Amino acid sequence: MEYIEIAKFKLNEGITVEQFIDAEKSVRKGLINSQKGFISRQLCKDNEGNWLMDMRFKKKENMEAWFEALKQDPTMKVLGSMIDFSTIQQEFFTKQI
Repeated sequence: MEYIEIAKFKLNEGITVEQFIDAEKSVRKGLINSQKGFISRQLCKDNEGNWLMDMRFKKKENMEAWFEALKQDPTMKVLGSMIDFSTIQQEFFTKQI
């Protein structure tokens, strides 16, 4: 089984793609790698400035634990400061096959 978060969002004014990608690379080198049940995290961007993140964990409980842990992760604080939270749309799914 996999538990999947799909989030769509825009970046804050003045944040470049390069800054955001560098921040994401720091996140991937950090705490998330040791998070129990972590499978993957993908970022996609369209031509209109919309971003899509696909993050996967083995179980819902693993993702919920990450949501708690990320509050203490300095790399996530930097990344989070770049996202326009008024634009974020999140959906959660359980992989079926």
